[in-house]
Amino acid sequence: GKKAAMLCTASVEEVIESHYEKQLEKIGTDEKELKNKIEKFKKDETAHKNIAYDLGATNKGIYSLMNKIIKTGSRIAINISEKI
Repeated sequence: GKKAAMLCTASVEEVIESHYEKQLEKIGTDEKELKNKIEKFKKDETAHKNIAYDLGATNKGIYSLMNKIIKTGSRIAINISEKI
């Protein structure tokens, strides 16, 4: 349903938002252009996450299990993409 769809969006965006934050911490001051791009991408992900919660995403009750599964899958996908 709608809550599940919105939770899927919010969960993925939260993981990506965290991933971008970790990247920003590693980027040196000599890579200002790259840092600016990642900051913009992170801002977009945060906006998408907030919209999903505004439209009904919830991680309460059974949705908390779904949230954990989606976040785990998203983290696995990021880890794989970093290795290839």
